[in-house]
Amino acid sequence: MSISRRQMLKSTGAAGVLALGAPSILRAADVINVGVTAPLTGLSAILGETLANCYKLAAAQLNADNGIGGREVNLIIEDNQTSTKGAVDKARKLLFSDNVDVMMGGILSLERTATLSVTGPAKKLYIYPTYYEGGECDPFMIATGGVPNQQIDNYVPWLVENVGKTCYIQGSDYAWAQVSSKIIQEAFEKHGGEVVGVDLFPFGTQDYGPSMQKVREVDPDMVWTMVVGNDAITAVKQYRSFDMKPAYVTQAFDEVFTTSALPDGEAEGMLSAQSYFTTIDSPENNAFVAAYRDMFGENALVNSISEAAYTGFMLYAAAVEQTGGTSDPELVEAITSMTLEAPQGTVSVSPETNIMSTNSIIGRVRADGLFDIVENFGRIKANDPNCSLS
Repeated sequence: MSISRRQMLKSTGAAGVLALGAPSILRAADVINVGVTAPLTGLSAILGETLANCYKLAAAQLNADNGIGGREVNLIIEDNQTSTKGAVDKARKLLFSDNVDVMMGGILSLERTATLSVTGPAKKLYIYPTYYEGGECDPFMIATGGVPNQQIDNYVPWLVENVGKTCYIQGSDYAWAQVSSKIIQEAFEKHGGEVVGVDLFPFGTQDYGPSMQKVREVDPDMVWTMVVGNDAITAVKQYRSFDMKPAYVTQAFDEVFTTSALPDGEAEGMLSAQSYFTTIDSPENNAFVAAYRDMFGENALVNSISEAAYTGFMLYAAAVEQTGGTSDPELVEAITSMTLEAPQGTVSVSPETNIMSTNSIIGRVRADGLFDIVENFGRIKANDPNCSLS
């Protein structure tokens, strides 16, 4: 797994995407402790198990292939309970009691911000896997999930051309949906369309009926949903129960949600923009999905957040190999100098923002809840106007 700076990593080597090999002799006394906070309970629990599983897969593959430079990976996963307090408490435990070498994980923005409030002052590397609203500019945070321009800039003109010009937004009332809704409005205006309404709901909303009635009144070409976590299940079911006619589009839903959280066919026809879908047909992704199913079941599915978590783990492993140690500034420099063949495709992390250049892919939900890929715009560089690190 040894690499040189700016050398492209291949999936058969440092990226570690292939199936497990025979265990090598590890230096058990020399361990790399990896701390993960994942929402295993609370609002985001619907996605937390898959997130934790991808960290487990990465650790297992690395340990089966001589660990990281002969050092065994010790993975410690804590439930942050999808709460600010839980994320802070678990980050403190991992960092100061378990003495982890790196922090990873988190889904909602509140989880990221809470974790960063611990790792930032400690100048400890934190690798966040979920697409988010941008605006975080910590030199020790690496984001592998992307920011709005990577999901929205190519998606909106495609929607205007292929679906229609008018859009109504429904979303959860927190940072990611708040910022994204503004960017979506600007993008529709730029491309000759219009957002005709925006409704943002507090976490735990049970009745979306009044918003559905407003949608019926304005009759848009599409409804763009950014309702998240368990609330999204309620929102989708009510959308269907109201027999809504506009196209249902999003950049939030993935196959874990559309197959396990909803009844068969409930999400069929929805469009979603993500950096990854299980159905990507490439050697890297086919090997990744096969290894995941071998470990967690033949029908187990991965989503974009968890693929980004896996990719971040492999970037970290390659950086430790390259630098020969766990010095956080050196690891950040190494990670931002690499190109990696990940399951989603070729990725790299910009030293200007510490955000990964993710792929931008549009998928349409099939009857079985998986996604047919209808457009792949390839790798998109993150644009975060509120962050400049270089």
